[in-house]
Amino acid sequence: MGALALAVAAPVAYVAGFTVFKVTGRRMPRLSGARFLHTTWTLASSPAWLVGLGLLIGGMVVQSIVLTRIPVSAVVPMYGPVMVVLLLVAVTNFRERVTPGELGALAVLVLALLAFAAAGGLLRGTVPSGSAGPWDPHAPLWKVALLIGPSLVFPMWLFVVRDSPVDGRHAKRVTGVAFGLGAGALVGCAESSGAAIARLLRHDPSAWQEVLRTPHLYIVVVAGLLGAGLAQIGLQRCRLSVVIIMLAVGSKASLWLGGIMVYGQPWPETPRKFALSAVGLVLAAASVFLIPRHEREEPAGEPAAEEAAVPERSPFAPRRDAWAAPVLPAPVVEPRRAVQPPPVPRSAAAMRYAALRNEAAGRGDRA
Repeated sequence: MGALALAVAAPVAYVAGFTVFKVTGRRMPRLSGARFLHTTWTLASSPAWLVGLGLLIGGMVVQSIVLTRIPVSAVVPMYGPVMVVLLLVAVTNFRERVTPGELGALAVLVLALLAFAAAGGLLRGTVPSGSAGPWDPHAPLWKVALLIGPSLVFPMWLFVVRDSPVDGRHAKRVTGVAFGLGAGALVGCAESSGAAIARLLRHDPSAWQEVLRTPHLYIVVVAGLLGAGLAQIGLQRCRLSVVIIMLAVGSKASLWLGGIMVYGQPWPETPRKFALSAVGLVLAAASVFLIPRHEREEPAGEPAAEEAAVPERSPFAPRRDAWAAPVLPAPVVEPRRAVQPPPVPRSAAAMRYAALRNEAAGRGDRA
Protein backbone atom coordinates (compact mmCIF):
# COMPACT_ATOMS: atom_id res chain seq x y z
CA MET A 1 0.00 0.00 0.00
CA GLY A 2 2.93 2.30 0.68
CA ALA A 3 4.25 1.77 -2.84
CA LEU A 4 0.89 2.73 -4.32
CA ALA A 5 0.82 5.90 -2.22
CA LEU A 6 4.28 6.80 -3.51
CA ALA A 7 3.11 6.05 -7.05
CA VAL A 8 0.37 8.65 -6.63
CA ALA A 9 2.76 11.18 -5.07
CA ALA A 10 5.15 11.11 -8.05
CA PRO A 11 2.70 12.47 -10.68
CA VAL A 12 1.47 15.09 -8.20
CA ALA A 13 5.05 16.37 -7.85
CA TYR A 14 5.37 16.42 -11.63
CA VAL A 15 2.21 18.44 -12.12
CA ALA A 16 3.20 20.88 -9.36
CA GLY A 17 6.61 21.40 -10.96
CA PHE A 18 5.17 22.02 -14.42
CA THR A 19 2.61 24.41 -12.97
CA VAL A 20 5.50 26.42 -11.50
CA PHE A 21 7.10 26.36 -14.96
CA LYS A 22 3.90 27.77 -16.47
CA VAL A 23 3.76 30.64 -13.96
CA THR A 24 7.44 31.56 -14.25
CA GLY A 25 7.39 31.34 -18.05
CA ARG A 26 5.10 34.37 -18.23
CA ARG A 27 7.75 36.52 -16.56
CA MET A 28 10.63 35.39 -18.75
CA PRO A 29 11.73 36.71 -22.13
CA ARG A 30 10.95 34.57 -25.14
CA LEU A 31 12.84 31.29 -24.88
CA SER A 32 14.10 29.36 -27.88
CA GLY A 33 15.97 26.13 -28.25
CA ALA A 34 17.97 27.68 -31.09
CA ARG A 35 19.45 30.16 -28.58
CA PHE A 36 20.67 27.47 -26.21
CA LEU A 37 23.01 29.58 -24.08
CA HIS A 38 20.48 32.37 -23.61
CA THR A 39 17.76 29.89 -22.63
CA THR A 40 20.07 28.03 -20.24
CA TRP A 41 21.18 31.22 -18.50
CA THR A 42 17.62 32.52 -18.21
CA LEU A 43 16.40 29.29 -16.60
CA ALA A 44 19.41 28.80 -14.34
CA SER A 45 19.17 32.37 -12.99
CA SER A 46 15.47 32.05 -12.05
CA PRO A 47 14.98 30.88 -8.42
CA ALA A 48 11.31 30.08 -9.05
CA TRP A 49 12.18 27.88 -12.02
CA LEU A 50 14.78 26.05 -9.94
CA VAL A 51 12.07 25.35 -7.36
CA GLY A 52 9.94 23.78 -10.09
CA LEU A 53 12.96 21.76 -11.25
CA GLY A 54 13.43 20.53 -7.68
CA LEU A 55 9.82 19.30 -7.64
CA LEU A 56 10.43 17.42 -10.88
CA ILE A 57 13.59 15.83 -9.51
CA GLY A 58 11.72 14.82 -6.36
CA GLY A 59 8.95 13.22 -8.42
CA MET A 60 11.51 11.35 -10.53
CA VAL A 61 13.31 10.02 -7.44
CA VAL A 62 10.03 8.86 -5.89
CA GLN A 63 8.97 7.16 -9.11
CA SER A 64 12.35 5.44 -9.46
CA ILE A 65 11.87 3.95 -6.00
CA VAL A 66 8.33 2.89 -6.84
CA LEU A 67 9.42 1.18 -10.06
CA THR A 68 11.66 -1.19 -8.06
CA ARG A 69 8.65 -2.37 -6.02
CA ILE A 70 5.68 -2.62 -8.38
CA PRO A 71 5.53 -3.27 -12.13
CA VAL A 72 5.49 -0.42 -14.62
CA SER A 73 2.02 -1.48 -15.81
CA ALA A 74 0.74 -0.56 -12.35
CA VAL A 75 2.62 2.75 -12.20
CA VAL A 76 1.41 4.19 -15.50
CA PRO A 77 -2.34 4.31 -14.56
CA MET A 78 -1.60 6.53 -11.57
CA TYR A 79 -1.51 9.51 -13.94
CA GLY A 80 -5.22 9.27 -14.77
CA PRO A 81 -6.69 11.16 -11.77
CA VAL A 82 -3.85 13.67 -11.90
CA MET A 83 -4.67 14.51 -15.54
CA VAL A 84 -8.25 15.36 -14.56
CA VAL A 85 -7.02 17.58 -11.71
CA LEU A 86 -4.58 19.23 -14.12
CA LEU A 87 -7.39 20.08 -16.51
CA LEU A 88 -9.34 21.74 -13.71
CA VAL A 89 -6.25 23.75 -12.69
CA ALA A 90 -5.72 24.89 -16.29
CA VAL A 91 -9.32 26.03 -16.66
CA THR A 92 -9.74 27.71 -13.27
CA ASN A 93 -6.29 29.22 -12.62
CA PHE A 94 -4.99 29.93 -16.12
CA ARG A 95 -8.34 30.58 -17.85
CA GLU A 96 -7.49 28.16 -20.63
CA ARG A 97 -10.11 27.22 -23.19
CA VAL A 98 -10.85 23.54 -23.68
CA THR A 99 -12.18 22.37 -27.01
CA PRO A 100 -14.44 19.33 -27.50
CA GLY A 101 -11.56 17.56 -29.25
CA GLU A 102 -9.35 18.00 -26.20
CA LEU A 103 -12.06 16.67 -23.90
CA GLY A 104 -12.40 13.68 -26.19
CA ALA A 105 -8.63 13.16 -26.13
CA LEU A 106 -8.62 13.25 -22.35
CA ALA A 107 -11.50 10.75 -22.21
CA VAL A 108 -9.64 8.40 -24.58
CA LEU A 109 -6.48 8.77 -22.51
CA VAL A 110 -8.37 7.89 -19.32
CA LEU A 111 -9.71 4.77 -21.05
CA ALA A 112 -6.14 3.88 -22.03
CA LEU A 113 -5.00 4.25 -18.42
CA LEU A 114 -7.91 2.10 -17.26
CA ALA A 115 -6.81 -0.60 -19.69
CA PHE A 116 -3.29 -0.43 -18.25
CA ALA A 117 -4.74 -0.54 -14.74
CA ALA A 118 -6.71 -3.67 -15.60
CA ALA A 119 -3.58 -5.26 -17.09
CA GLY A 120 -1.58 -4.41 -13.97
CA GLY A 121 -4.22 -5.73 -11.58
CA LEU A 122 -5.03 -2.38 -10.00
CA LEU A 123 -8.78 -2.63 -10.58
CA ARG A 124 -8.92 -5.81 -8.47
CA GLY A 125 -6.30 -4.76 -5.93
CA THR A 126 -4.08 -7.73 -6.70
CA VAL A 127 -0.71 -6.04 -7.22
CA PRO A 128 1.84 -8.56 -5.93
CA SER A 129 4.80 -7.18 -4.01
CA GLY A 130 8.19 -7.75 -5.51
CA SER A 131 6.88 -8.17 -9.06
CA ALA A 132 8.57 -5.11 -10.44
CA GLY A 133 11.01 -7.03 -12.60
CA PRO A 134 14.76 -6.65 -12.67
CA TRP A 135 15.27 -3.15 -14.20
CA ASP A 136 18.62 -4.55 -15.18
CA PRO A 137 21.24 -1.82 -14.57
CA HIS A 138 23.75 -3.79 -16.66
CA ALA A 139 21.63 -3.85 -19.81
CA PRO A 140 23.66 -4.11 -23.05
CA LEU A 141 24.76 -0.76 -24.37
CA TRP A 142 23.27 -1.42 -27.80
CA LYS A 143 19.85 -1.78 -26.21
CA VAL A 144 20.33 1.42 -24.24
CA ALA A 145 21.38 3.17 -27.45
CA LEU A 146 18.20 1.95 -29.16
CA LEU A 147 16.19 3.61 -26.39
CA ILE A 148 18.24 6.79 -26.19
CA GLY A 149 18.68 7.42 -29.93
CA PRO A 150 15.03 7.94 -30.97
CA SER A 151 14.33 9.72 -27.68
CA LEU A 152 16.98 12.33 -28.50
CA VAL A 153 16.57 12.76 -32.27
CA PHE A 154 13.07 14.23 -32.26
CA PRO A 155 13.59 16.60 -29.27
CA MET A 156 16.92 17.81 -30.67
CA TRP A 157 15.23 18.50 -34.00
CA LEU A 158 12.71 20.58 -32.08
CA PHE A 159 15.50 22.42 -30.28
CA VAL A 160 17.81 23.16 -33.20
CA VAL A 161 15.69 23.20 -36.38
CA ARG A 162 12.00 23.52 -35.62
CA ASP A 163 12.39 26.16 -32.92
CA SER A 164 14.64 28.45 -34.95
CA PRO A 165 13.18 31.99 -34.80
CA VAL A 166 11.40 32.80 -38.07
CA ASP A 167 9.03 35.74 -37.97
CA GLY A 168 6.73 37.37 -40.41
CA ARG A 169 5.16 35.66 -43.36
CA HIS A 170 7.17 32.45 -43.02
CA ALA A 171 6.72 32.08 -39.25
CA LYS A 172 6.20 28.51 -38.09
CA ARG A 173 2.99 27.77 -36.29
CA VAL A 174 3.35 26.70 -32.70
CA THR A 175 2.06 23.34 -31.49
CA GLY A 176 1.86 22.08 -27.93
CA VAL A 177 1.62 18.48 -29.14
CA ALA A 178 5.18 18.49 -30.51
CA PHE A 179 6.63 20.16 -27.41
CA GLY A 180 4.76 17.76 -25.10
CA LEU A 181 5.75 14.59 -26.96
CA GLY A 182 9.37 15.72 -27.33
CA ALA A 183 9.72 16.56 -23.65
CA GLY A 184 7.86 13.37 -22.73
CA ALA A 185 10.28 11.19 -24.68
CA LEU A 186 13.20 12.75 -22.83
CA VAL A 187 11.53 12.48 -19.42
CA GLY A 188 10.55 8.84 -20.03
CA CYS A 189 14.12 8.04 -21.01
CA ALA A 190 15.40 9.66 -17.80
CA GLU A 191 12.80 7.77 -15.72
CA SER A 192 13.90 4.41 -17.17
CA SER A 193 17.56 5.08 -16.36
CA GLY A 194 16.55 6.38 -12.92
CA ALA A 195 14.81 3.08 -12.20
CA ALA A 196 18.00 1.22 -13.14
CA ILE A 197 19.98 3.39 -10.70
CA ALA A 198 17.41 2.76 -7.97
CA ARG A 199 17.79 -0.98 -8.56
CA LEU A 200 21.56 -0.70 -8.07
CA LEU A 201 21.20 1.31 -4.84
CA ARG A 202 18.27 -0.59 -3.40
CA HIS A 203 20.34 -3.18 -1.53
CA ASP A 204 23.57 -1.19 -1.26
CA PRO A 205 23.07 2.61 -0.96
CA SER A 206 26.87 3.12 -1.04
CA ALA A 207 27.34 1.59 -4.49
CA TRP A 208 27.83 4.97 -6.19
CA GLN A 209 31.09 3.91 -7.80
CA GLU A 210 29.26 1.20 -9.70
CA VAL A 211 26.60 3.74 -10.69
CA LEU A 212 29.26 6.03 -12.14
CA ARG A 213 30.56 3.18 -14.28
CA THR A 214 27.19 2.85 -16.00
CA PRO A 215 25.67 5.37 -18.45
CA HIS A 216 22.44 5.68 -16.48
CA LEU A 217 23.35 8.67 -14.29
CA TYR A 218 24.54 10.67 -17.30
CA ILE A 219 21.37 9.79 -19.20
CA VAL A 220 19.25 10.98 -16.28
CA VAL A 221 21.08 14.32 -16.08
CA VAL A 222 21.21 15.09 -19.81
CA ALA A 223 17.78 13.78 -20.81
CA GLY A 224 16.11 15.15 -17.68
CA LEU A 225 17.47 18.68 -18.09
CA LEU A 226 16.75 18.77 -21.82
CA GLY A 227 13.23 17.51 -21.17
CA ALA A 228 12.63 20.15 -18.51
CA GLY A 229 13.95 22.89 -20.82
CA LEU A 230 11.82 21.78 -23.76
CA ALA A 231 8.77 21.56 -21.52
CA GLN A 232 9.41 25.12 -20.30
CA ILE A 233 9.61 26.43 -23.87
CA GLY A 234 6.35 24.69 -24.70
CA LEU A 235 4.60 25.91 -21.56
CA GLN A 236 5.66 29.49 -22.28
CA ARG A 237 3.98 29.45 -25.70
CA CYS A 238 1.21 26.87 -25.41
CA ARG A 239 -1.48 25.81 -22.99
CA LEU A 240 -0.68 23.83 -19.86
CA SER A 241 -3.35 21.23 -20.52
CA VAL A 242 -2.08 20.34 -24.00
CA VAL A 243 1.63 20.22 -23.15
CA ILE A 244 1.31 18.17 -19.96
CA ILE A 245 -1.21 15.68 -21.34
CA MET A 246 1.03 15.02 -24.32
CA LEU A 247 4.07 14.89 -22.02
CA ALA A 248 2.35 12.21 -19.94
CA VAL A 249 1.56 10.18 -23.06
CA GLY A 250 5.12 10.42 -24.38
CA SER A 251 6.87 9.74 -21.08
CA LYS A 252 4.71 6.82 -19.99
CA ALA A 253 4.83 5.16 -23.42
CA SER A 254 8.62 5.54 -23.44
CA LEU A 255 8.85 4.23 -19.87
CA TRP A 256 6.62 1.22 -20.57
CA LEU A 257 8.27 0.23 -23.85
CA GLY A 258 11.80 0.96 -22.64
CA GLY A 259 11.29 -1.05 -19.46
CA ILE A 260 10.21 -4.10 -21.45
CA MET A 261 12.56 -3.79 -24.43
CA VAL A 262 15.73 -2.68 -22.63
CA TYR A 263 15.63 -3.17 -18.88
CA GLY A 264 14.08 -6.63 -18.64
CA GLN A 265 10.59 -5.77 -17.46
CA PRO A 266 8.29 -8.79 -17.86
CA TRP A 267 5.90 -8.98 -20.77
CA PRO A 268 2.21 -9.39 -19.87
CA GLU A 269 1.97 -12.96 -18.62
CA THR A 270 -1.48 -13.90 -19.94
CA PRO A 271 -3.21 -13.22 -23.28
CA ARG A 272 -5.79 -11.13 -21.43
CA LYS A 273 -3.15 -8.82 -19.94
CA PHE A 274 -1.35 -8.62 -23.27
CA ALA A 275 -4.58 -7.62 -25.03
CA LEU A 276 -5.39 -5.00 -22.39
CA SER A 277 -1.87 -3.53 -22.66
CA ALA A 278 -2.14 -3.41 -26.45
CA VAL A 279 -5.53 -1.68 -26.21
CA GLY A 280 -4.02 0.86 -23.79
CA LEU A 281 -1.20 1.68 -26.20
CA VAL A 282 -3.58 2.05 -29.14
CA LEU A 283 -5.91 4.34 -27.18
CA ALA A 284 -2.98 6.45 -25.92
CA ALA A 285 -1.79 6.91 -29.53
CA ALA A 286 -5.35 7.77 -30.63
CA SER A 287 -5.59 10.51 -27.99
CA VAL A 288 -2.67 12.30 -29.66
CA PHE A 289 -4.58 12.73 -32.93
CA LEU A 290 -7.54 14.35 -31.18
CA ILE A 291 -5.47 17.28 -29.89
CA PRO A 292 -5.27 20.28 -32.27
CA ARG A 293 -1.88 20.50 -33.97
CA HIS A 294 -1.62 24.32 -34.04
CA GLU A 295 -2.84 27.04 -31.75
CA ARG A 296 -2.39 30.73 -31.12
CA GLU A 297 0.91 31.44 -29.42
CA GLU A 298 0.71 33.02 -25.98
CA PRO A 299 2.77 36.19 -25.38
CA ALA A 300 6.00 35.67 -23.48
CA GLY A 301 5.56 38.75 -21.30
CA GLU A 302 3.30 41.74 -20.75
CA PRO A 303 5.05 45.08 -21.46
CA ALA A 304 4.30 48.12 -19.41
CA ALA A 305 1.51 50.41 -20.60
CA GLU A 306 3.81 53.30 -21.40
CA GLU A 307 6.22 51.01 -23.24
CA ALA A 308 3.48 49.34 -25.24
CA ALA A 309 2.42 52.68 -26.73
CA VAL A 310 5.90 53.34 -28.17
CA PRO A 311 6.61 51.45 -31.41
CA GLU A 312 9.63 49.20 -31.25
CA ARG A 313 12.69 50.44 -33.16
CA SER A 314 15.70 48.42 -34.23
CA PRO A 315 18.75 48.98 -31.98
CA PHE A 316 20.94 49.22 -35.08
CA ALA A 317 18.93 52.04 -36.69
CA PRO A 318 20.51 55.53 -36.36
CA ARG A 319 18.88 57.84 -33.92
CA ARG A 320 16.82 60.49 -35.63
CA ASP A 321 17.77 63.29 -33.27
CA ALA A 322 21.46 62.65 -33.91
CA TRP A 323 21.50 63.90 -37.52
CA ALA A 324 18.15 65.39 -38.52
CA ALA A 325 17.72 69.15 -38.65
CA PRO A 326 15.20 70.73 -36.29
CA VAL A 327 11.70 70.87 -37.68
CA LEU A 328 10.44 74.51 -37.92
CA PRO A 329 6.80 75.52 -38.18
CA ALA A 330 5.61 76.24 -41.71
CA PRO A 331 5.35 80.00 -42.49
CA VAL A 332 1.89 81.48 -42.88
CA VAL A 333 1.43 82.80 -46.47
CA GLU A 334 -1.38 85.29 -47.05
CA PRO A 335 -3.21 85.07 -50.38
CA ARG A 336 -2.09 87.60 -52.97
CA ARG A 337 -4.51 90.30 -54.08
CA ALA A 338 -5.78 90.26 -57.61
CA VAL A 339 -3.83 92.69 -59.81
CA GLN A 340 -5.96 94.84 -62.13
CA PRO A 341 -4.58 95.09 -65.64
CA PRO A 342 -3.46 98.62 -66.64
CA PRO A 343 -5.88 100.61 -68.84
CA VAL A 344 -5.28 100.30 -72.55
CA PRO A 345 -4.67 103.70 -74.20
CA ARG A 346 -7.29 104.72 -76.81
CA SER A 347 -6.68 106.25 -80.19
CA ALA A 348 -8.01 109.76 -81.23
CA ALA A 349 -10.61 108.21 -83.60
CA ALA A 350 -11.97 105.98 -80.86
CA MET A 351 -12.23 108.91 -78.48
CA ARG A 352 -14.17 111.01 -81.10
CA TYR A 353 -16.47 108.05 -81.79
CA ALA A 354 -17.24 107.70 -78.08
CA ALA A 355 -17.94 111.43 -77.75
CA LEU A 356 -20.38 111.35 -80.68
CA ARG A 357 -22.22 108.40 -79.08
CA ASN A 358 -22.53 110.18 -75.78
CA GLU A 359 -23.77 113.35 -77.53
CA ALA A 360 -26.39 111.37 -79.48
CA ALA A 361 -27.56 109.64 -76.32
CA GLY A 362 -27.95 113.07 -74.62
CA ARG A 363 -30.12 114.43 -77.44
CA GLY A 364 -32.29 111.34 -77.23
CA ASP A 365 -32.91 111.87 -73.54
CA ARG A 366 -33.98 115.51 -74.05
CA ALA A 367 -36.43 114.58 -76.80
